[in-house]
Formats: sequence, structure tokens, C-alpha cells
Amino acid sequence: MKIVVPEIQISSDCGFSPDIDIFKRKGFGERLANLVENSGGSPVIALDSGWGEGKSTFIKMWRGYLENHREPEIVSIYFDAFENDYQKDPFLTLASEIYQLITVEDEERKTKFKDKAAKAAKSLLRGALKVSVKVGTAGIVDGSAVDVAEKELSNLVADQVDDLIKERFEHAAKDKLALKEFRSYLSNFANEVNGGKPIVFIIDELDRCKPDFALELLEQVKHLFSVQGITFLLVTNREQLEESIKSKYGQGIDPTNYLHKFINVWLTMPRASDEYNDNGYQFLQNALSAMKEENDVIANTDSVSVLNDIVKFYQPSFREIERILSYFSIVNNMLGSQRYLENYQYMISMVCYLKACQPNCLKVINGKLNSSHIIEAARLDEIASSESYNLQYVNKLVRFDFADEDTRKQMLEEREVQMNCMRGAPQNLLKTISSWLSEINPS
Repeated sequence: MKIVVPEIQISSDCGFSPDIDIFKRKGFGERLANLVENSGGSPVIALDSGWGEGKSTFIKMWRGYLENHREPEIVSIYFDAFENDYQKDPFLTLASEIYQLITVEDEERKTKFKDKAAKAAKSLLRGALKVSVKVGTAGIVDGSAVDVAEKELSNLVADQVDDLIKERFEHAAKDKLALKEFRSYLSNFANEVNGGKPIVFIIDELDRCKPDFALELLEQVKHLFSVQGITFLLVTNREQLEESIKSKYGQGIDPTNYLHKFINVWLTMPRASDEYNDNGYQFLQNALSAMKEENDVIANTDSVSVLNDIVKFYQPSFREIERILSYFSIVNNMLGSQRYLENYQYMISMVCYLKACQPNCLKVINGKLNSSHIIEAARLDEIASSESYNLQYVNKLVRFDFADEDTRKQMLEEREVQMNCMRGAPQNLLKTISSWLSEINPS
């Protein structure tokens, strides 16, 4: 059995293929496309979703749908902000992405675009750099000019600093005009290059960027790139992005109001979690199937049943479900075809969940596990009222594992824990299974 869930292969033109769109998000994708097409103006839309909730998979399917399965089609640009946050200036990277829309043979439009972008870049950088900014054939602005900015500025003498300040004042009006002209040109460019059809600029992984880069990128999107004909879609985790704002400006700032200045509409990635339509359960089943080799047999099937209920109850992210299954695969591969007693299987599932989602509670201190930490992490008090028999029994097993001898005896007498299932089982069942995974941490 594979230890890692194989990555889903999504071709550029597949769209919301039923075998890949297991959560049936096509309807949401269609509504999002209609929003982009019909909103007019230059809205900035944010798609909020937690870490590991399938944002990247959705965006890949959505882009294929926009350009291959929709009429009229919508041209999209994809930009991974996290991969580019080493850049000094977001303006250059964003402009370069739009520049790629120009066909190879359209030299006249390439030249004009680079000229407008270079003037805007000079205006943005003026006063901070005493370096030449030049237009190159391979891109818009020479990146080496930006890299040496701080070093050159720190080496300037007082007279040179005065000259820079004078230059800034003298070019203030010209700089404003250059930025205004860039926005005007960009709007015309978007209309001409795509025949009046909308362009959606997708910025992904914004929440993972360094705060300075993320926030400057936000500001430039709103003030320089958000023009008629281009809609920005920011794919991010709102909570984490708000933490970046606090990191940059301090705890006193209201991050919600700050984001309102730059984002017009917030959408939330849909995730079903009702009894008969649970996306986590669906993901678990598909991932487990993808991990199984052709002749693989899972001997301890009760543990899979418990995993299903654990995913429905705790609602872990899809990325966390992948980690749970990685630990389960490791245990399954170590046990081979040996079928363990039911209590072992129930506890295997709980250990895999805790190891993946609450690893600190399984740390052994002075030869013991901390029962209160595990009870809190596993939310056992909530499980007691759950309708799932599997989780209720896991609850009893965990409490039995930490109970004193009198309590254990009472639980056995009252048949809260089945005696015949405990034959040959160690007293510290949870600790024993946890030790199998000691120092094993799949990435």
C-alpha cells in the first residue's frame, strides 16, 4: 500500500471532469465564472479556504473549464505568489505575467507594453534606487537593478541623498502621470488582446507569502492593475492573511477593515459536511483507493470503518486526511496480513488521527502519556453524545486505557468494554500502538 496519496493528474483542458470533480464543485465554478463575466468594472474577488481544502485542485479544474468548456471562454493567468515572494517588487512580476498574453509575433505591442511598464516601474522605484532601470528583450525590467537597491542606497553620501530627494520632488508630477498612463494603457491592452472578453488574473498562495510581499502585492493589484477588463481572483486563507497584516502593522490594526480597502467580494470554497454528503468522507474513500496497489488487501477493515467516522466527526482538512492515511498505511504495511482484535483496530484509527492532527498529545513523558491532553485533543466529551457507535466505543477504549484498576474492572463488568476483545491486549493499548509510529513522520 502506498504511503503517500498519489497527486491528482489534471490536464489543462479537462475542466470539471466527473472522475476528478468528486465534490461536485462544477456548479460553484460556473457561478464564479458568471460573477467574473458579469460584474463589470474591475472587481477584486477573494476565494477563502482553509489550508489543505483542495484550492489548487479546484483552480486547475476551473481554468480548464474557463478556456475549454465555456462559452464565451475566459482567458486566465495563474500566478503563484509564494513561489515569487523572493522578488523585491511585485509590480515587475505581475506586469511580466500580463506581458505573456502578447503573441510571439506581435513585436509592436511587446515594445509598447514594455515602454509603459518601464516608465511605471521607474516612477515606483524613484527615490529608493540610484540605479538604472532598463528594458530587456527577455523581460520588462532588469532584475539585477532591484537586487542591489538597498546596498547602493546605504552607500550614498549626504549630498547624493539630497540629490535623490530633489529628483523625487522634480519628478512627482511626471511619476503620477506615468502610473496613470500605465493603468489607462493596461485597460486598453486587456480589451485589445482578448477581443473585449474578460481576463481573470488568479493569484494563489497569497497567505503563505512573507507579510511585506503579500501586502505590497495587494496594494499594487488594487491601485495599478485592477482595471476594466481584468478581474483578480485571490485564492487564500483569510485567517492567515489577516495574521500577516497584524505581523506587518501590529496587533492594534483591524485586519478585516484593512482588507476591505483592497477586496470587493469574499467567497468561501464550499465543503459539504452533512450525513449523506460529506466531502471529507468522499476524499478519504478516493484517497484510500488511490493508495492501494492492485493486489493490496486491508486485513483490519474495522479500522477503516472507524476512520470514516473520525473524518466525519472531526472534519480534518484534506491535507490532514492525507497524513492520517499515511500513518494508517505505515501501520497496515507493518502488520501485513495479520488481523488484529477489534479493540486494536479501533485504537489504531484514533492513534493515526491524533498522530496526524494532534501530535503533541502523544508525546511520552517519564514513560507515560498525558491522559488529560489526549482527552482534550480527542474531544472525548463531545464524542460521548455522538450518534456513531464506533466513536462512542473509541471513547470508552481511551478512557479504559487510562483508568485505574477499579474503574477498569467496573467498565468490564458493565460491558462498556468487551472482555473477550481484550484477551492478550496490553494494558496501555494507546501507548503501544503509538510506539509503533514513534519517530516516523511522513512528509
